[in-house]
Amino acid sequence: MFVVNTSQQQQLSNATATCNFIACNSQRTQCSSNPECECFSLTSKPSTGICAVALLPCTSVVRCNADNKTCSIDCTVCVNSTRCGMPVCYPLPLANKLICPAIPTTTTTQTTTTTRTTTTTRTSTTTRTSTTTRTSTTTRAANITSTTTPTSSKAEEYKSFYTRIEAELELPNTSIESEYIQMLLLGWFNTGIMTNSRHAHTAAVLNNGKVLVSGGRNGGFLNSAELYDPSTGTWTTTGSMADIRYYPTACVLNNGKVLVSGGYSSVAFYLNSAELYDPSTGTWVTTGNMINARYTHRASVLNNGKVLVSGGRNGGVYLNSAELYDPSTGTWTTTGSMNNAASANTASVLNNGKVLVCGGENSGGSLNSAELYDPSTGTWTTTGSMINPRYGHRASVLNNGKVLVSGGHNGGDSTNSAELYDPSTGTWTTTGSMINPRADHTASVLSNGKVLVSGGENSGGSLNSAELYDPSTGTWVTTSNMINARADHTASVLSNGKVLVSGGLNNGVYLNSAELY
Repeated sequence: MFVVNTSQQQQLSNATATCNFIACNSQRTQCSSNPECECFSLTSKPSTGICAVALLPCTSVVRCNADNKTCSIDCTVCVNSTRCGMPVCYPLPLANKLICPAIPTTTTTQTTTTTRTTTTTRTSTTTRTSTTTRTSTTTRAANITSTTTPTSSKAEEYKSFYTRIEAELELPNTSIESEYIQMLLLGWFNTGIMTNSRHAHTAAVLNNGKVLVSGGRNGGFLNSAELYDPSTGTWTTTGSMADIRYYPTACVLNNGKVLVSGGYSSVAFYLNSAELYDPSTGTWVTTGNMINARYTHRASVLNNGKVLVSGGRNGGVYLNSAELYDPSTGTWTTTGSMNNAASANTASVLNNGKVLVCGGENSGGSLNSAELYDPSTGTWTTTGSMINPRYGHRASVLNNGKVLVSGGHNGGDSTNSAELYDPSTGTWTTTGSMINPRADHTASVLSNGKVLVSGGENSGGSLNSAELYDPSTGTWVTTSNMINARADHTASVLSNGKVLVSGGLNNGVYLNSAELY
């Protein structure tokens, strides 16, 4: 029995998307006339497999559920993949018979019938009847062969392969197969556009799986908000915030509401106000004001449910103050101040519950300092300094508990350097450098544990490039480029494992486009 996720059956043709494939009985044996297909054995029934595209980027698939037999992603099946080194959720449209046709077979049927009747009297009559029927049937299937020389970029190979599939099989651009092939072989594809173009906004993944985007700027400052629905790929407007906000913070509370705080406004300039979005009603209500107005600050949801806000700036004044928001009372209280005033830094909640704040800038320039906030004491202590000063960088908590810091500005230019913080030792070590220098980018931890970095900017302008960091090797590899170059955008990891990128600034142009990886 195939364990297949078919929650999109109304959108997919059962014959095309889930059943129209060739079964095979052992992994990595030739199962198709297309040499770029191989047999993937089912984890639920190892003696049975599906004949499917072999050049599947491991970075674009997700691991099967904990039982190693089922998948939570639409139209996928759990298979063993020696190439990826783990059970993965394979998209069934890439196992379609159009892409992986059966090996040609030749069947010859020969039938000979001879009847002889002899009667002898004075007259001799001989009747001979010979009938020979030959039927020859040869089945020929489309054979997609590699006609390009392998390139240094796997993304280019995947793109070339996809182009040949489109051309030779004449798949319509609107087909499910085409969409899945483009997503998995090219990496990125367009999704619905936002109602408003915006950058320096916030994005929060709600408990219902939708994404709330709010605030930002598109020439004017915005208080509008909208929701992205992954099930339809569309955006709808929702209630507007009470205040216009540029560079605010947003975080999802334990009760499912979203707390937005601070930011810059053309009306009140630097804001100390805060408000709450209720997904059940689609409305905003004001909550207690912060003690200090701030923007380009950081907000972290602690294990106790409170929210720590730290740093930022108020005009030309860089802040070292920090405060706590209590959702049960809707009020803010001061907590210990950081050792260094900073804005445009990063804040990461570690597995031990402490918060690591590192880098940023202040009146003295870029910082390499790092410090830890302990919620149990309300105090900050310095920890090892980063090897390189940086601001506008990104920090990602890896599955092994370490923190990966990537890119950022170091003085006037951006950097491609990356380093790792080990909470067990309080020290930093260098790791592989990114292929491209970048700052004001996004960094997303994928379900396979790798980190996807996309966009940003450097001396050459806004970037559409993307790359992947593998914690097991400490190295970066390029992946396919985004459709649009963008900086100061947002990236949200959806419950289905995809990454939604929205908005941003493309060399001075405000974007309303969104795309999925």
